[in-house]
Amino acid sequence: MSITKFQVASVNSGDTKTIDLGTSIINASVAVQGYTVSFGNTDHHVKTLDVQTSLSGISGSSVTVAATCTMEDNSNHKAYGKVDVLVIAECDS
Repeated sequence: MSITKFQVASVNSGDTKTIDLGTSIINASVAVQGYTVSFGNTDHHVKTLDVQTSLSGISGSSVTVAATCTMEDNSNHKAYGKVDVLVIAECDS
């Protein structure tokens, strides 16, 4: 019998984070729950906004996730943010 566990974590753009769910993981997925990115308090016209997350690996009771959050304006200025990721895992009960 398996159980489903959910865990939220914040990951800075370009980083990975390992999350321990406390029980053996059978399978897992990751989704974007939210993100934060800003140019500060200056005026920019946003050209692109890219937010991604991925599952980097599963090992025992831990899952490793990666995330990127970038924004670019018409002058090619870039800003980097953080991504709130939601891990959904099927675990041994």
